[in-house]
Amino acid sequence: MLSRLFAFIKFQLLSNNQHGVHSPFVYRFITKCLYASPHFKTSKSQNILLKTIAYFEIAEVQLIPSNIALEKEITKNIKGVSFTNTSNQLIYIDKFQRETIEKFIVDNNSITNDTVVLVNGIYQTENTHKLWESIKELNRVKVTMDLFYCGLVFFRREQAKEHFKIRI
Repeated sequence: MLSRLFAFIKFQLLSNNQHGVHSPFVYRFITKCLYASPHFKTSKSQNILLKTIAYFEIAEVQLIPSNIALEKEITKNIKGVSFTNTSNQLIYIDKFQRETIEKFIVDNNSITNDTVVLVNGIYQTENTHKLWESIKELNRVKVTMDLFYCGLVFFRREQAKEHFKIRI
């Protein structure tokens, strides 16, 4: 627990808001999605998930592991979303381990340039933070956003590899 507190303090000292971002894609996402209304009455990670689905108009979501309560929360707030076992639009990883990264990011052939991966709890333990750091180093990953509560991964080939720490 103490390590998470230190991680939060370090995150606050090193993170930016939209004014420290020089990527037009990331700046638009932060200002028009993360900082914009509506604010759903859920946890911070689920709020980010709902806002991301709405912002990118995502129709297909893969939840890892499957989560009926989260499916209900998503369909209650956003219409037209379906849930699948292999999505090339949005992959939400709630509990992740090395095997999860290998299966759903490294070896996943359905990932496209526009796929978004949201990883929950990247500072939950020291091990999950190390796994997050390993995701950032993958060749196919171009943009990551560390939001402390969760992390977002983008595979945009047209963008230079960048990692952002964003306060929300």
